[in-house]
Amino acid sequence: MKVAKNRLEAFSDGVIAIIVTIIVLNIPIPNTFDTASIYGLINSIIVYLISFLVVGNFWNQHRRLFDELEHVSNRVVWINIIFLFFLSLVPLFTKWVIQNPNAVAPAVGYAIVFLCVNLCMSSMFLFIVPIKIFEHKSRLYLRIFIMPVISLIIISIAFYYPRISIIMFIGLPVASSVLNLLFEVDPKHHEKQKRRGLH
Repeated sequence: MKVAKNRLEAFSDGVIAIIVTIIVLNIPIPNTFDTASIYGLINSIIVYLISFLVVGNFWNQHRRLFDELEHVSNRVVWINIIFLFFLSLVPLFTKWVIQNPNAVAPAVGYAIVFLCVNLCMSSMFLFIVPIKIFEHKSRLYLRIFIMPVISLIIISIAFYYPRISIIMFIGLPVASSVLNLLFEVDPKHHEKQKRRGLH
């Protein structure tokens, strides 16, 4: 059974927009204006920035993936729903980290949620992007698995340095963008190469 792509994209965009809104609403507004309160607000905004970049990065990957197909199978629909479920947990763990910036459990929980979202994204990648448009399969596997591996490393760091592990999430969207440039999928280029091979 196939589902219209635009319906799933609209649903996903709506959920992701709500997720970002909930994250910013979780920032506590200080009632006083002493140094400690201002510092706490700045720290909360930094955590919000990290989560905003993480969600924005996943939205961008999601957009790029769905540009590769015209119709969506029922399997992809369910993987997408699970992906959105884990992504919707980001506001909860963002709030937990804001309230407990030096605790281990919130940082580890945040990293685990990030890993689960990555695994769902990788699964959709396998079902959506045909391997034939890559010159080498190894490049596809590198793109799919490198971010989950990084997530596991951050989970390990979170047990010892929770604040550093959260700050490291700032670099993940940047790293992902670099990977997108290195392993960019260009179906039009593939079609040109294919037509040349026929002549």
